Amino acid sequence: MPTIKFSLNDEYYSKLEASAENNGMTMQDYIRYKLFDLNTIFTVEEAVRRVQNGDYKHKTFSLPDLYGDSWTLERGMAGVFGKNFFNYISEHNELGIRAHGFDKKIRREIYSYEGTN
Repeated sequence: MPTIKFSLNDEYYSKLEASAENNGMTMQDYIRYKLFDLNTIFTVEEAVRRVQNGDYKHKTFSLPDLYGDSWTLERGMAGVFGKNFFNYISEHNELGIRAHGFDKKIRREIYSYEGTN
């Protein structure tokens, strides 16, 4: 998968960051959305919503469990999404979602949901 890099000054970076947050997306998803009119269900905010509205309280799960048959991410994109989700929940303990480690057998991070604080 090709990687594209570009530089922004502080002002444009702040605008991009704010626009992405206001739309409930990571910057990467927001750029894809704006450039290609591509809206995706694979956002951190959507995953958190699925945890909170689903039957996951006091259970373990992985990200593909949240999406069921809708899980269509290829390996590289799934890794990026997983890393973004992990980082987000690590910074937002108030969500009640905890990482329990990487399961080498199924090659996925395992999480649990204890409810919001």
